[in-house]
Amino acid sequence: MTNAESSARLLEAIRRKEAEVKRRLAAEREAAEAVIAAAERQARERLIAAEIEGRCAGEAQRQAAQTEAEREADAILARARAEAETLQRAGEPRLATAVARAVEIVIGSAHEA
Repeated sequence: MTNAESSARLLEAIRRKEAEVKRRLAAEREAAEAVIAAAERQARERLIAAEIEGRCAGEAQRQAAQTEAEREADAILARARAEAETLQRAGEPRLATAVARAVEIVIGSAHEA
C-alpha cells in the first residue's frame, strides 16, 4: 500500500464519517424541529383552551353579577313600595283634614268678602 493509497483510504474514511455526522445532524435537526412544532401546537391548543375557559368563566361571573343586581333591584323596589304604602296610609287621615281645612279657608274667605 502506497502513501497515496493510504491517504485515499483515510480521505474516504473521513468522507464517510463526515457524511454520517451530517446525516445524524440532519436527523437531530428534524427531531428538534418536530419537538418545537409539537410544543408550538400544544401552546396554541392551551391558549385556545384558556381563552375558551376564560370566556366561560367571564360569562358565568357576568350572569352571577346580573342575577345579584336583579335581586338587589327587586329588594329595593319592594322596600320602596312598602315605604310608599306606609306613607300613603299615614297621609290619608291628614288628607281629609287638609281638604276640609282648604274648603273652610276658601268658603270662609268667600263669605267674608
